Amino acid sequence: MGTTISLITFIVLLALTGFFVATEFAIVKVRSSRINYLAEQNYKNAQPAKKVVEHLDEYLAACQLGITITALGIGMVGESTFEFILHPLYSSFGLSETVIHVLTLVSAFIIATYLHVVVGEMAPKTIAIQKAEQVTLFFARPIILFYKLLYPFIFILNGSARMILSLFGMKPAKESELYHSEEELKMLIKESYQGGEISSTELEHINKVFIYDELVVKDCMISKDNMTMINSDASQQEAIQFVKNGYYTRYPVYQDNKTNVIGYLHAKDLLKDNIQDITELIHEIIYVKEADAIQNVLDKMKKQRAHIAIVHNEHGELAGMITMEDILENIVGNIEDEHDK
Repeated sequence: MGTTISLITFIVLLALTGFFVATEFAIVKVRSSRINYLAEQNYKNAQPAKKVVEHLDEYLAACQLGITITALGIGMVGESTFEFILHPLYSSFGLSETVIHVLTLVSAFIIATYLHVVVGEMAPKTIAIQKAEQVTLFFARPIILFYKLLYPFIFILNGSARMILSLFGMKPAKESELYHSEEELKMLIKESYQGGEISSTELEHINKVFIYDELVVKDCMISKDNMTMINSDASQQEAIQFVKNGYYTRYPVYQDNKTNVIGYLHAKDLLKDNIQDITELIHEIIYVKEADAIQNVLDKMKKQRAHIAIVHNEHGELAGMITMEDILENIVGNIEDEHDK
């Protein structure tokens, strides 16, 4: 009867060790952003999981305390239990009591250690790493309950750990969140692609977003030699014919010479009746420089509801033009309509 109780106690302690080990690795591995999203969606057990993730150092201390307690229990119960079970087996071989004692002691130690390491630690750790989200959601409530039951001990242990960390100028886990550099993010995205989590198209677009942040107007603009412009002296019919032969909806308008751009015309405006002079239809145009960051130019165009801008070089001379389409193509690739050649 006593052996049965000891064996059951050993199994319970082994299961508890697995619980604490799995919880520890899961709450470290899980993405807090994902848990926050699930909490916003009122997903089952997401709120307790969010609480655990947001107070990481406290619950890591709880896991460590649980692992320590169960490991000590396994050491106390395991060896004596298996030693008692194995003693009759070795006695049947007619060995001396001294040899039997040594064999049972060594065998019991090996069996208890093996089960502790493999079943209690390695297997739960692997499961927690691969299924971090599920494990965190499933074990959040039990670890919170354990934390509340042993709060005084955890408080003391946590305070002591903080004092030691402060001596080395380090912060607790919740105060030293893990952030990723741009290069690390690129590596994570590449690994996600290789693992089949994202498609090649998504990989391409995401990488273009990183490049987009470094682009300037000069990288995306249309040079002045390739600009299609309308003379401000043109009549309405001349302008209509010009637009008919073109492929765009907006055209820069120049006055006197092609380096003096005074605005732009929208093809739709030329359909109005009783137009005496096309200068009546000219819209104001914004001006940017070759060295301006693309993201700043896009913000400016969105704010002023403009789809086209004139580009000047460092000397204030006409260098070209840029459209919102030119900017977006650097993220999503070429955008072609039915009139593009």
